[in-house]
Amino acid sequence: MNNAASVYPVATCANTTTPSMVSYDCQVIAVMPLSADTIQVELQSPAGAALCYRAGQYLQLEIELNNDGQAQSLFYSIANGFNPDKPRRLQLFIQNTSELADQIIKRLWAHADDNTTVKVTLPMGRAFLQTDLGLSHLLVAAGSGISQIKCLAEAILTQKSDADVNLYWSNKNVDDFFLADELRGWLDQNKNLKLTFILESANANWQGRCGYIYQVIEQDFDNLDGVQTYLCGSPQMVYGTIDKLKAIGLKEQDCYSDVFEYAPRINQDSSVER
Repeated sequence: MNNAASVYPVATCANTTTPSMVSYDCQVIAVMPLSADTIQVELQSPAGAALCYRAGQYLQLEIELNNDGQAQSLFYSIANGFNPDKPRRLQLFIQNTSELADQIIKRLWAHADDNTTVKVTLPMGRAFLQTDLGLSHLLVAAGSGISQIKCLAEAILTQKSDADVNLYWSNKNVDDFFLADELRGWLDQNKNLKLTFILESANANWQGRCGYIYQVIEQDFDNLDGVQTYLCGSPQMVYGTIDKLKAIGLKEQDCYSDVFEYAPRINQDSSVER
């Protein structure tokens, strides 16, 4: 791996700029479980290669899975905000809910053990933080979509600790709320932050709220007109939630999601997914 600083741009990553995409050979520093089905991956760019991206963006990971010399391209939300004190760090959350995901995780473990690199290209995506923080914000995550939403929430609250932020996170299993304690820890410093965790179906071990995300939000809001809304989840969840919440004033022009880019509405139905 070439660690020469001159190969890579040193970025200040100001929020007022739109960073250009750059590829890096990143070291897999650690792979660790967050829950039974989710792992956290820590990546690090080469020495002298300060990264540049905006909260809410994602990256492309190229990794060989079949020992055939052919790298596959995979896309993941960046789960950590840019930190000038750690400008080479990247964090990903990956759910192990399929045979492919299991294969990906095993390869990442191997890269961590062998101290070998993977190719990462960033930043990508137009659903980055770009809204007036003086306005109310609604952040909606399903499953591992919390990676993007966590990054956005951190950026908002770092820039404006008294910002009006309502964060909703839905999961299928109780154990999937692996960030619950960390998120609750933000409440003491951010007086206008509200957290709502939603389990898809009632469970004897769950005392919180249950059901469709849009139903819970409807119970909490009378009017979403002008509320800046970021959503991360499946296309069915994103489009279905937006469509259901239009009844209480949510406007699609106030919504930001990567699905607008990779799954345009013309190819989607708007049936609601939990």
